[in-house]
Amino acid sequence: MRLTLSAALAGTVLLGTAMAGEALLPDYDVTPLTKADVDFYLDIMRAAAGHNAHLTGDDKAAVDFTIQIQKHPPSEPKGPLTQADMAPMLRNANLGARAAELASYDEKIAEQRGVPKRYEAVKNEIETVLPQITGDGGSCGGDCTPPGGFSAAVLAKAKKEEAASKADRPLIAPHAAEIKVLKKQISGFMFGGN
Repeated sequence: MRLTLSAALAGTVLLGTAMAGEALLPDYDVTPLTKADVDFYLDIMRAAAGHNAHLTGDDKAAVDFTIQIQKHPPSEPKGPLTQADMAPMLRNANLGARAAELASYDEKIAEQRGVPKRYEAVKNEIETVLPQITGDGGSCGGDCTPPGGFSAAVLAKAKKEEAASKADRPLIAPHAAEIKVLKKQISGFMFGGN
């Protein structure tokens, strides 16, 4: 009994510590990433890409279905749906849902490892900075200043964000090509790639 209670308390303390660690994340918009952050992101992305590279069964069918439906979208049903129409529609809906899960498998791995918030924060920063490195980013199309200008607080935060982004670029740049490949391996099939 005492051992069981001790184990339960230890689990609560460890779980509380893990949750607190997730809650104490830096604001990566204004705090530069570290090499450990980039390595952490790459480790999860590599694991997800490795998983998606060896799909079988329903997982492979889900990806194949997604690719096929992009190439040849289904036609609208002619007339009312019959009971015979429902079974393939349900199977296709399930395949589409599974394909969506596979396209975000990196997030599933982060969840399995107990670090979803940290992963999301690091991923968001890396994937915000990546287009600045690769030149794939968009523009607002000219002067992006809203009517009336920006407040002093917004300008101050923008300066901090630019400083953090500038510090992040040298950490991310050596991995930019690999990140693009990993992203394509994980979710490229959802966007017309394979």
